[in-house]
Amino acid sequence: MLSQFIKLLLSAEEDVLFHIKMKEVGILGGKEASRGFLYQAFASVLEALCQKNWDKIYIELKSNDDKVDIALEENGRIIKSIQVKSTINTFSKSSIQTWLRDLIRDDVGSAKFELFLIGQCDDNAITFINSIDKFYQGELDAKAKKALIGFDINIIKDKEISFSRLPYDVNILHTIVVASLLRYVSYSKNVMTFDQIDLIASATVNDQMISSTHGKGIDRKEFDEELQKRITLVANSYTPERISIGVKSFICEGGDIEEKTESCLSLTDLFDGRKIKDEYNWNNDVYEKLKGFLFEATSKKQAYQIYLDTHTSIAFAAGRIFNSKMGINIFPMQKTATKGIELWDVKLSSKRNYCNWDILYETFSENQYDTALILNVTRNIHKDVIDFFKENNLTIGRIINCTPSEGGTTNFSIVDGNHAAILANAVYNAISQRTIKERQAVLHIFASAPNAFMFFLGQNSKGFGKCILYEYDFEQRKSCSYSPSIDFTG
Repeated sequence: MLSQFIKLLLSAEEDVLFHIKMKEVGILGGKEASRGFLYQAFASVLEALCQKNWDKIYIELKSNDDKVDIALEENGRIIKSIQVKSTINTFSKSSIQTWLRDLIRDDVGSAKFELFLIGQCDDNAITFINSIDKFYQGELDAKAKKALIGFDINIIKDKEISFSRLPYDVNILHTIVVASLLRYVSYSKNVMTFDQIDLIASATVNDQMISSTHGKGIDRKEFDEELQKRITLVANSYTPERISIGVKSFICEGGDIEEKTESCLSLTDLFDGRKIKDEYNWNNDVYEKLKGFLFEATSKKQAYQIYLDTHTSIAFAAGRIFNSKMGINIFPMQKTATKGIELWDVKLSSKRNYCNWDILYETFSENQYDTALILNVTRNIHKDVIDFFKENNLTIGRIINCTPSEGGTTNFSIVDGNHAAILANAVYNAISQRTIKERQAVLHIFASAPNAFMFFLGQNSKGFGKCILYEYDFEQRKSCSYSPSIDFTG
């Protein structure tokens, strides 16, 4: 399915060129030549995504000695020359010296030169590379001076030399491209799933392989426009079939989610209504069972939708387990006031303007560093939380109080998955404003919010530092207040 979709992304002309290139590869030496073109494509994509100051990028730029594999141009002038080398064995010092000399001598007007080394370097090669850095820093020690013997440092005095060393592993290189593309997408204020970015990364590398067949440069504007088109196309067209899974910690009206899911974790035996039973622990019993179930029920090869008839703390914890580094395509199902139960996924093509937060930073106690995050989405809980602090003598220094900027606190303050993801990102940004001492202390999280939003917030929570979640006694059975639930301070 992935390869078929990538083919749709490529134009007919490009597809023909791609197959021509593959025939050329066969003539040039089969697997090794093919791998060389692929590694060159990886390197060019990484340069295009990670470097800012370029107007045009060339692959296999025509030069006198054909040593320039990749070149960056700015204002009509080549500013950087790159040569890509790969080996399944190890790079030697002598080889690196030769390639560097040849690249500099193949003059295309650049003052910046880079060797992109895909594979392992031997000890002498690593020492030589480090010695070049020390030369520029003016910190040549005896070891560095020895490593530079026989190499004419005059050829690099007015140049900028750099080395990129990456493993001889296509899968790892692809992962690095995905990470770079993820950063590119985030800078452009887009939100995408891991598998969507993975798909675009594969197609973009293919594009760069195709580009090397004609030696023409790619304009920065063209690169950005085509990448944005691809991002939008994938977001609009690629809708995976999702497997339904579920977690429940209490019985909800409107049917049992076990009937809607292929696998469902029931935690109801750990609770009396919504209150955890005295003999059980939120971390040792609830969280550990949740984590074990979610790991067993999912894989990177499938896409999922998760029903959450649970406490907000459990929804948050589920999202935390499925943080972006997990690489699992999963979105929450959410009960809504007007549309019933719907999938809250992230749709890049949405042009809707969503309301954000009104955020107030309040000082609660001087010389204290714990922070309280209060999320008033479906209900304003600020007073209840303050009362809880006072009754329990919690040492809270500052409060971050968040309320939707339009419409106040209602059951429809958050309208869909895009909105939930945007608000979760905004909370992350608000939390990042804490001082160093506050970040080293504990974040106490109080929320009256949809579980789908809490899932998105949990996905962002690895950067929160130490945090504790709290649950409210909605049934008014015992405390009529808050109590701590899952604890991420260990």
